[in-house]
Amino acid sequence: MMTRTVRRTFAAVAVLAGVGYATPMVYLKANEKRMVFQPDAFGGRVVVPLPDSLGLASSRVAFTSGDGAKITGWIVPAADSDAPWLLYLHGNAGNISTSALPQFYKRWHALSLNILAIDYRGYGESESRAPDEQGIYADARAAYDWLRTVRAVPPDKIVIYGHSLGAGVATELALHVPAAGLIIEGAFSSIPDLGGELYPYLPVRWLASQRFANLDKIGRVAMPKLILHATDDSIVPFAHSQRLYAAASAPKEMVALKGGHMNAFLEDSAKFWGHVGAFVARLREGGPAGESPAPPPAESPPPHTP
Repeated sequence: MMTRTVRRTFAAVAVLAGVGYATPMVYLKANEKRMVFQPDAFGGRVVVPLPDSLGLASSRVAFTSGDGAKITGWIVPAADSDAPWLLYLHGNAGNISTSALPQFYKRWHALSLNILAIDYRGYGESESRAPDEQGIYADARAAYDWLRTVRAVPPDKIVIYGHSLGAGVATELALHVPAAGLIIEGAFSSIPDLGGELYPYLPVRWLASQRFANLDKIGRVAMPKLILHATDDSIVPFAHSQRLYAAASAPKEMVALKGGHMNAFLEDSAKFWGHVGAFVARLREGGPAGESPAPPPAESPPPHTP
């Protein structure tokens, strides 16, 4: 028979265990948006102009999102004003000038595309509203609408590109608007999936309010799709893009790259830009993207591509 002292001891242990389990859950729930959206990373909200050494002309643009938030961005014009447009949607940290992004724009510019890169609400020089999933979806839609109405760009001359968190924004946008094609890089299947891998001992899938459910959406995106992911990505595992590719509707292509989450376009430059350039060339010709073979296992090296 359990004594009163033993019962009290078990009860105390149970309470402490419950508190120990509940504390990280409370922390995650209270700080979820701060963990998902990190506009103050990599130098904060300071937007550094494109360096003259890149030889790129650029200008700032501003427009209003659906709920009135002021959104800002950069335009990097192509030499041919009638060239297609790349709508670039960045990841969760930093802004449109962060890290190696200017070099990224330079390589896109070399493909003779106009570029519109935007900062979501709370990022860069955009209005200081707290970002959330629906808000940044609206910001991307406002950028697309600006291209369509102010610049009179037809849908078949818009390529939507999203990196990491921006891949979720790009996938949502591509689900609702016509465009020439969708490119996603370093994408996750969903925030709950990624969070569940980072915190397997917590019910992240139940706690998450910011979902970015790319896996549920990608099969309904009809336009040509190019999925890029580094096999040694330590932030978003390569397996996420494998799942996205498997669920995506045709036409689709997946390219396994070398490099990390942020630098595959530099580390595996020839392969990255070779596939991106070929994809854009097919879109310009009005043809669908070619379908690649099933992507390799996450632990295997990227296949050789001529």
